Amino acid sequence: MPASAWRDEVVKVIDGDTLRLAGGDTVRLIGVNTPELGREGRRGQEGAWEATQYLRQWVLGQQVEVVPGVERRDRYGRLLAHVGLQGVSLSERLIEHGLGVAVAIAPNVRLSDCLFEAERRAREAGVGLWRSDPVRPAGEVRSGGFALLRGRVTQIDLTSKAVYVELDDYLVLRVERKRLDAKEQVWLHSLKGVMVEVRGWVIDRGEQIGAGRKRWLIGISDLRHVKTTNG
Repeated sequence: MPASAWRDEVVKVIDGDTLRLAGGDTVRLIGVNTPELGREGRRGQEGAWEATQYLRQWVLGQQVEVVPGVERRDRYGRLLAHVGLQGVSLSERLIEHGLGVAVAIAPNVRLSDCLFEAERRAREAGVGLWRSDPVRPAGEVRSGGFALLRGRVTQIDLTSKAVYVELDDYLVLRVERKRLDAKEQVWLHSLKGVMVEVRGWVIDRGEQIGAGRKRWLIGISDLRHVKTTNG
């Protein structure tokens, strides 16, 4: 194990990508996002119960290896970490079984290539979430939260701090320029008129946001969240 890692027992599985350890930490698994369980009377997303049950049966009561990310805590105070059981990555296993999708959130992107490769295999095999197409048209967004979307790039705007990429004149992606090298900026600007698939957490900026600004926004910290598609 890396010098920064330790072992601890899983005492609770909160959902498909969140655990509680005997040491007291609530851990959000790096690199994977699973469907949300229903809470406070809301209906859960398709696949949420399956992911939670799979993880519960696999790791509850087990000693796991915990490797914290470069960024150690999220805004909720949860520990951000790679977690493994007997050398097997929990995030990778969930993704390759189609129980969750790969995400790359800078700066915790060290294993992102492996996780997106696991997702490619799951998609090709049509397992779990990929038994049917979970990617929705961008124009169907009506609420915040994580989403897999596709749409045509209709506008690209550049400011001193960010590149804004509009999909279907409805939703906008915000990519911070400090995270982009020159080649990546050129690639983004080449997407005008191209169909793309994107993923991330949709933010509802409200209906009264000013002329020319879109209500729905996704912040992109890694371009693995954007890819061209024929669909």
